[in-house]
Amino acid sequence: MSGLPFTKAHLLELEKFVALIKADPQILYNPELKFFKNFVESLGGTLPPLNKPNVGGDAPGVGPTKTPKKPEPEPNPEEESEESDIELDVSGVVEPDIEEPQAMGDSDKEVSEEDIEISNAKKREAISAYSDGDYEKAIQIYTEAILLNPASALLYAKRGQAYLQLNKPNACIRDCSRALQINPDSAAAYKFRGRAHRLLGHWEEAAKDLRESCKLDFDEQADEWLREVTPNVLQGVQLQGNEPDIGLGSS
Repeated sequence: MSGLPFTKAHLLELEKFVALIKADPQILYNPELKFFKNFVESLGGTLPPLNKPNVGGDAPGVGPTKTPKKPEPEPNPEEESEESDIELDVSGVVEPDIEEPQAMGDSDKEVSEEDIEISNAKKREAISAYSDGDYEKAIQIYTEAILLNPASALLYAKRGQAYLQLNKPNACIRDCSRALQINPDSAAAYKFRGRAHRLLGHWEEAAKDLRESCKLDFDEQADEWLREVTPNVLQGVQLQGNEPDIGLGSS
């Protein structure tokens, strides 16, 4: 990139980091980000006040002293209001599929040239069925191709994509995980598995997979899906009080 001492990957990381800060400026109060907070303030930027947790409560303590039993503390309406404001966007989350695991083929099979040739022909048939919107047929043909050539990571990833179209995220995750066992650098497998995790409401897992997919081979749809889950990751962190485990550091 002319004029800048950064790679495209570095700029992508920076863009993700800025998106996180915009969604929740409170992150800048993390001691590890003090340098960046000081930088923002040095440019004249202002930050919202730090939200400090109410650890002591606001109990008035004026109850009758003769009561031998301590009354249950009344819920603080302000605290309830704060918690109710932290809501995850669960639109698009589906019920997990609980069907029997799909056929995965024999990983020890010795694949012949003829097997590969027939498998590739079936892959083309499956792609055609997928393009026609016949996802069940596509899955059936991909399975036939996989049984012939269980060493092809792409076949598992593509079948996983078809399972996504049928809202079967668990089946997709199984296929993509197998694809990644065969080829740990399969951007497609990370992409579709990330989307499957999103459909199940597994926000951090989705973000990690989608980010890895973009690192391996930047894809606009994967990037869009990553942006979609990022606010829920931050909300989950705020609810749990944990650090987001989606890899904000430079790679």
